[in-house]
Amino acid sequence: MQCSANLPDKFELYPILLYNMNISINPKNNGEGKLVVIGLIWGIIYLMSINISEGSSSEVNEELEHKLLTTGKINGTLINDDENTIWLLSGTWKSNLFTNTKFDHTNPAKFSAKINMVMANGSSPHTHKLSHFTLTNISRQDPLTVYEGYLAVSMKLGPVFAIPVIIKNYQNETISISLESLEDITLDQTKVISHFESKPISGIFAK
Repeated sequence: MQCSANLPDKFELYPILLYNMNISINPKNNGEGKLVVIGLIWGIIYLMSINISEGSSSEVNEELEHKLLTTGKINGTLINDDENTIWLLSGTWKSNLFTNTKFDHTNPAKFSAKINMVMANGSSPHTHKLSHFTLTNISRQDPLTVYEGYLAVSMKLGPVFAIPVIIKNYQNETISISLESLEDITLDQTKVISHFESKPISGIFAK
């Protein structure tokens, strides 16, 4: 629903409605009081229609944005240096990186994920969220595309931001997410990378 451009802004109507409410409480005569009440009712209906319209528009935008995102699942394991499986991984991811879109400040690159982790013996189940992705570089290394940037990982004591990451897309079939241990990273960032055994996290595209 769209409102005519020459209609008053809903915020401009509030003082008018309040004024009319005051008149309706203390009308000069019954006829004026009835007219004011009718006007007040129409004003309330108008404000309600604006709120409904704004809510519908927001829902449409969210649905459209979701359709533009590629989605997939996290599935894999993390092994230690002795080739023993330590963690079992599952979860979901979504991104607009793989739709051949040009990114700028009005259309930023997006990547997020929810990763469920449980030890191979079934203990210590927990979840991490990957968010606040910032893209810094895209390169082509046939047969894959490499996306470099930074993201945040949620931890028990709160999110750790600006962790270097490399995301690889293998022909829209699988992806890998690698948290990178660079020279200038902080102790907190190093702990996050070590928690994932300094190994890539594997994912697949939804079909």
